[in-house]
Parts: sequence; C-alpha cells; structure tokens
Amino acid sequence: MSIVSSCAPSVRTSTGHAATQVLQRWRRQIAGRIELAERRGIRPFALVGYRVHGAESGPLVPLERLSFVALFDERDENDRLQTRLVGARARFESGKLTVGGPELTLFDKDVRSPPGSGHGRRLDVRDAELCELALGWEQHLERVNRHSHYPRRSALRWPTWWCDVGPVPKDVPSRLCNGVFVVSLDAAVARQLAVRRLFADLAGLPKRQVLSIDDNREDNASRCIGSSSTTKIVD
Repeated sequence: MSIVSSCAPSVRTSTGHAATQVLQRWRRQIAGRIELAERRGIRPFALVGYRVHGAESGPLVPLERLSFVALFDERDENDRLQTRLVGARARFESGKLTVGGPELTLFDKDVRSPPGSGHGRRLDVRDAELCELALGWEQHLERVNRHSHYPRRSALRWPTWWCDVGPVPKDVPSRLCNGVFVVSLDAAVARQLAVRRLFADLAGLPKRQVLSIDDNREDNASRCIGSSSTTKIVD
C-alpha cells in the first residue's frame, strides 16, 4: 500500500506539470497574437505530413499504420480565424485509395482555441504528443509566412505505393518486403490484380511539406490531406 500511495502523487504531478506547460506555451504563442492574426488574415500556406504508428521496421509501412496530418488557416461560419489541425487515415477500396472524409478522420482541432479536455475542437492538454505537434507546426507555419526562403510546393508529394497481391505474374516487376514480394500499386491496378495489403514507401519523403494555397479558393481544405473532403489518389 505504501508503494501505491507514494507513486500516485508523482504521476498526477507529472501530468499536471505537462498540462501547465502546454497552456503556458499556447498563451505565449497563440493567445498573445490573436488580434494581430485576425488583422493579418489567412496565411496562404498549409503544412501536410504523416505519422507512423508503432515502431518503424523499414521504408515500407503498412497502410493501416500510417496517418496523415494537415495544418492550415480558414475562417469559420462566424468569420473568425481558426487554424485547423486535421488527422486522417487512408483506405484502399475498389481500386481507389482515399484519404480523409468523415469516416476516416481521426481528429479535427482548432489550435487557436484554448487547450482543455479535448472535447470538440479543443486540444487535449493531456495528449502531450499531439499538443507538441500542433504548436510546433503552427510555429513553423508562422515562420514560413514571414520568410520567403522556405521551400513551398504547389502540389503535394505522395509516397510511392506498393502492394501484396499474392503470387506475382512473371512479367510484373516486384521487390521483396519482409519476406513477401510486392508490386507497385499502379501495376496492380493496371493488371487488375487483387490487392491483399498496401504499403507506403516513405524513403526520401519529407515528414512535413509546405503547400502553397490560395486564400480566395473555397476548396483549399480539400487540397489538404485529412480534410472533410475525400481525396482520390488512384483511379
């Protein structure tokens, strides 16, 4: 009993300290320049990247262990500036690879709202990893907006997709992945091969890309991975 009682306070203290740090950073970084941000308006850039869930075991990552994240500005129905952090999974079905959409969205947060319990659009102060990602990416987006030397892209760079189709036809190029021969997704779709499992080749792919967007376009959100719109990668 003495061991349990001595450990419990330290866990609560550690969690509370981490939450306090998140709130303090949010106040310095976001709350301190809300009025300035409103006057400036939407930053014409988005950050888009990916997260790998679980230990990485090589350049090819199974689709079910991969998620995509996007951070971008937009105005809500009350014309209030918000900075959305959206995470989404991907799904391959009927020859199409889709990212995002209502069924695949993991989270949709407004970084400009004070972190709290995590309900609704607020970040959860207890989720240190997601809060660090949100505030770190927002800080980087601000740097990109201020300094023109940061590389920007007009279109996203995607992973190269490979898949397990079982026995590989002799005339289809393949590579070995964890003891299984895989072929490119384009080749599988072109040959109408049954896809058993999909893999993303992340070699050389930046974990975070800067995408130039036009703040006059209504479909900017649909250009960012994980938005409410469905993105078809392979037709």
